[in-house]
Amino acid sequence: MRLVKAVPTAIVATLLTAGVAGAATPIASTESNVAGVTIDLMTLERKGNVLSVKWAVRNAGDKSTDVAFQLRGDKVTTYLVDEENGIKYFVLTDKEGAALASENDYTSSSHGISEPVDAGETKRFWAKFPAPPAEVKAITVMFTEAEPLEGVAITDK
Repeated sequence: MRLVKAVPTAIVATLLTAGVAGAATPIASTESNVAGVTIDLMTLERKGNVLSVKWAVRNAGDKSTDVAFQLRGDKVTTYLVDEENGIKYFVLTDKEGAALASENDYTSSSHGISEPVDAGETKRFWAKFPAPPAEVKAITVMFTEAEPLEGVAITDK
């Protein structure tokens, strides 16, 4: 018969939290023009000819706010810029012309993302873009109502 010593709950909680916290650390952040709203870039991963962008919107303000990321159409506000080669990248689309991005119930358009973010809430989004050439190791990410996130390193998968 073996006796197994119980691990204190506080230690287990600390170990679990440390693993989760590391996975949720943004690679870049920018304040938006909306009071209390921050955009956290979570991942920027190139796999083949596709660059996956994942971000979170944190509302530390005291009231709900609507966020919108226009990905297609006449007034695109969320895109990538390869400053090394002077190329602007727009979201990939499916054969019907809908953006390859987070789905949401708040817009009838396939042109972007529009969601309310309540006070104290964080929402996560994603979009797929054409990947720049393999020799491009960093890119600028442009988001609605925020300063650009310049020279963000691309992770190759």
